[in-house]
Amino acid sequence: MKMTHPVISLKPSYNSVIRGCPGLPDTLPRIECQLRVRSNNSLPFKLVKIEIVLKTIEIYFNKNLYSSNNSSFTPFNRPSDPSNGHSDTSNQNISIHYKKNIVLSHPTHDGDDLNNDLIGIDIPLTIGLPDDIKETNYNPKFGKTQTFLDCTVFYTEVGGGSSNKKRNFLYPVNVERYTYLPSPSYFRPINRSNITSPDQKFLISYSIENPCVSMNNDTLKLSISIRLNPFPNNATTPSSNDFDVSTPTLFSTKKKFKSKLKLKSITTQILEYLEILKNQSEFSSTQTTNILQTSVRQVDQVISMNSMIFQFNLKIFTKDKILQSFRSSESSCPETKLLINKIDDIPLQYHSSITTIGQHFNVSHYLSIRFKFNKSLKNFEINHPLIISFWSVSQLPLIENLILQERQTAKFAKKFYKNFGRIKNTSNNNNSSNCLEYPSLPPIIYNFNDPETNNRFNILYSQKDPSRTDPSKLRRVPVIQ
Repeated sequence: MKMTHPVISLKPSYNSVIRGCPGLPDTLPRIECQLRVRSNNSLPFKLVKIEIVLKTIEIYFNKNLYSSNNSSFTPFNRPSDPSNGHSDTSNQNISIHYKKNIVLSHPTHDGDDLNNDLIGIDIPLTIGLPDDIKETNYNPKFGKTQTFLDCTVFYTEVGGGSSNKKRNFLYPVNVERYTYLPSPSYFRPINRSNITSPDQKFLISYSIENPCVSMNNDTLKLSISIRLNPFPNNATTPSSNDFDVSTPTLFSTKKKFKSKLKLKSITTQILEYLEILKNQSEFSSTQTTNILQTSVRQVDQVISMNSMIFQFNLKIFTKDKILQSFRSSESSCPETKLLINKIDDIPLQYHSSITTIGQHFNVSHYLSIRFKFNKSLKNFEINHPLIISFWSVSQLPLIENLILQERQTAKFAKKFYKNFGRIKNTSNNNNSSNCLEYPSLPPIIYNFNDPETNNRFNILYSQKDPSRTDPSKLRRVPVIQ
């Protein structure tokens, strides 16, 4: 006979378990769902307690794990480094956002122990998401992050002794933050003027129209101008280490004006940088900077007092390499490939390089502009921070409309909880930001052999026991509606 055990599932309150917009506190970002526990065979079990944990797992790839052949589909619940036979936990961090034990109250019917015999229970859950919760992401070079709702049911079998048994249910909650939106209304254009070169010979100005760009086939619009510095002596005198003092400078004699000062090329690169916040001493990777894209503009022109202006439209596409072939193409159809995603790992749409901040590690992005000159001049580089967003530009109207709707919903939710039970600010032991605690809603309990429960779930029994109190003598009859 198959043993009775609880089956755990989640029912979202809407089309997603997440309501609100994570990263925007005024939208009350939260998890809303119903935790469902059901008997596998409609026979009773005794519920001891239910433990609910909301946690975020961050893993960065250290030297032993990272290689060019490393699979980007290693799931969280498997060893990260199977070659050495054990998992390296020094590169892993678990942030606990919410933890609660649910215990049913004792029976109230004159010691009638049958009230502990259940065939199911539905528990409404509302769990606030912290402001700094990290988004779901898989960076093929640096690491991965995912949030889970971990539910464990402790129970005993009816008539099967007092020893506790448990069943676990691990549900991935894919968090998408709304803090970085590739829009001028959120990130204004950047302008930097009259930057002096290290050798004081040139003045450089640049502007970035959209400092926040999408990971998905976006265009970074960049403008650069360069000209001779007319007042080099007013600048800070460079040290002898910056250039060879024996070399005549441009402004030392009139003869030097005749020398051709050429800008050979401008190289632009999109860089990503890994910052380890915990266990830095144990971090064994030698690679903390990765080049995502490189573009070289050949110039080979003489620089004068008049500004040379260059316009760049840099295509940004930072998704996993396996998804590169799925970029839209007007000239031809993209090559068809079969992509298989492991069910216990991060969905494919989250495999990309995005700007992300967490408890364990950060990934940031920079625009590198390198100037190359002829032999008599010193090359130099300018770096400027960029933000690479998960959201695409085409999604912006829908996202902005969603944010407005969630802000309105949050206002109604605040009114509801003000009457039902106030929302409290709580802090946890994980150095995370404050998390909102919502008042508990009452569960729905489905007692064994209850006529209303039997009718709700269409349960009929054929029994040898007229009292229908001995589960061993009961057998469920299938009901076809």
